[in-house]
Amino acid sequence: MGTTVTAVIVDQWELVALGVSAVLAERGIETVATSADARLGVRAAREHRADVLVLGATASGSLVDTAHHAVRLHPRPAVLALVSGADHGELGQLIAEGVDGLLVRAASSDELGEAIDRIRKGERYVAPALLSSLVGVVAPIIAVDGDTFLTSRERDVLACLAQGRTYRQIATELFVGVETVKSHLSRLYAKLEARDRHDAVARALASGLLG
Repeated sequence: MGTTVTAVIVDQWELVALGVSAVLAERGIETVATSADARLGVRAAREHRADVLVLGATASGSLVDTAHHAVRLHPRPAVLALVSGADHGELGQLIAEGVDGLLVRAASSDELGEAIDRIRKGERYVAPALLSSLVGVVAPIIAVDGDTFLTSRERDVLACLAQGRTYRQIATELFVGVETVKSHLSRLYAKLEARDRHDAVARALASGLLG
């Protein structure tokens, strides 16, 4: 008999919590507690040793402060933050705190399900709708891991990738062939240890490579 995967949902709106709980249930995840209070929700996650913690809007504390405490729980749950808007400052702080996923509150059940699936696999998830608010200037020289650096062209490709461009659109933007773009992406994924384009952007954002 397998171990039950559990979740705690923090949100001041009961209907939001019910909707999130329904999506979790479809994926075999049991919601063991819900709370409209941020502090009590984080406490519940600690007491239940929850595998997933979904953080939404509360009147008792900021989302960033709640995330700060949530990611320091032991054992640490996968933390998904539901944001109301594309506020650059808040999103950047949430990424810096180390949340595993960022999703807009108005997301569909399918989008929520995808986010849950990804963070349960240990991946970072950033909703495509939020990427443009997180992407700014790519630093001139980016250190990825010790002596490993992104080349100038890899930085250009990364910036295009973060804007949701297709291979062909990136090729047109950079005046190169599609195969050349794929070659750059292959090296970029290797340096970032990313599984795909979405994971690459999420890792770049989480590492401060974009912002």
